[in-house]
Amino acid sequence: MMSKRTKALGTDPIRKLIFRLATPSIASLGVLAFYNIVDAIFVGHGAGTLAIAGIGVAFPVFLLIIGIGQLVGVGGASLLSRALGRKDTALVRRTLGNTITLGVMVSAVIAGVGLLFRVRLVRFAGATEEILPHALSYISVILGGAFTIVMASVFSATVRAQGDAVRATMPLIASGVVNIGLDPVFIFGLRMGAAGAAWATVVSSGLGVAYYTWYVMRRNKTVLLRLRDLLLTAKTAWAILGVGAASFVGIFAASASTVVINRALGTYGGDLPIAIYSVVNRIVMFSRMPVFGVVDGAQPIYGYNYGAGNTARVIATIRYALVSAMSLAGIFWILFLLIPRGFLSVFSADPLLLSQGARALRIIVLVIPLLSLQAVVGGFYQALGQASKALAVSLLRDVVLIIPAVLILSAAFKTTGVWMAFPIADFVSAVIVLPFLIHEIRKLRRRSAPETPGAI
Repeated sequence: MMSKRTKALGTDPIRKLIFRLATPSIASLGVLAFYNIVDAIFVGHGAGTLAIAGIGVAFPVFLLIIGIGQLVGVGGASLLSRALGRKDTALVRRTLGNTITLGVMVSAVIAGVGLLFRVRLVRFAGATEEILPHALSYISVILGGAFTIVMASVFSATVRAQGDAVRATMPLIASGVVNIGLDPVFIFGLRMGAAGAAWATVVSSGLGVAYYTWYVMRRNKTVLLRLRDLLLTAKTAWAILGVGAASFVGIFAASASTVVINRALGTYGGDLPIAIYSVVNRIVMFSRMPVFGVVDGAQPIYGYNYGAGNTARVIATIRYALVSAMSLAGIFWILFLLIPRGFLSVFSADPLLLSQGARALRIIVLVIPLLSLQAVVGGFYQALGQASKALAVSLLRDVVLIIPAVLILSAAFKTTGVWMAFPIADFVSAVIVLPFLIHEIRKLRRRSAPETPGAI
């Protein structure tokens, strides 16, 4: 039987739904980004600038693990919300079961392969001889605990797709708080350096996964999962991976661009610019979490109402999601331009890092509110199962635009060219994506059914 929370996706006012679904997601993503920031803060003060550079170089590999979780979790959530909208109980159960099984399988694969090739991975990601020991100590632990990171994403996405944003979010928030508490214990108390930050992440994620497992298997009333639903079926697995591929490719693209950026910074500036980018990247990622939270909150509304044939509510959701995302991004944009050194000083007292980092941050965030447009359009395509379009949007900024821009501009302007690549890519991607959004809204209007109660 469909729960009241799930039915509300088709009846409650859009403003209320986006606020209800996005707020917990923003909180959870914010906590996740915040504990990545706290990791860097403790590592910077406990192990120095080279250790910050080490976790920065290891970050592309960490991103790939998160991408695996998104590959399975977002794909399963999209299929799940559309099946709930159609009231297809058999597909709902099979989707949830197959999503869990896929998450377990792919996390085992990435852990095994990653540990085998970890030295080559971090060297390729830009680690110098001075940075290498710090990067290896961090990423070895992260790879060993990849299961907890992947499954936290999988469970959170699928529970949120059922309209239960609080259940989806609270374990992530609790894990983030535990992570922040464990950081000083491992880094300062046990003197583990960068590895201590990794252990804090793995242990805290494991606690969240333990709760999700208990809830999904024992307490979930929307989807009464049976053991036979865990058996993979080729059709369902491919449907999950096909839609989730856009999220994975988007994160893979971000990972690939980070590798190119680190290598360019190492070539033209050495260890310090790599450390600066490690800090600035975390700050900027934190500012983007509210945008991603809005996108995550809107996806179940898109999927349910599209599956139910209520396109008027889909259009209203696009409108409110875009306005909300750009407004939230704008707040951080103003703060970064006004007080960049205030953000950087939390991580390090190194005067060179502060002076050069403030300039880098101002350049990188020059047009950052425009990223909201790409995020909303990509989330819309994913929610509707339009995998190829979502994939194209995911690749646009981080592969098609940033990588060539970094390679060309760094050759001409050294490290400054690397920082310049970001606002250029953000502006061009927004110009490209906007016509696609307008086209999709026009298509929805042409097929729009008579508006139902609660459309706005």
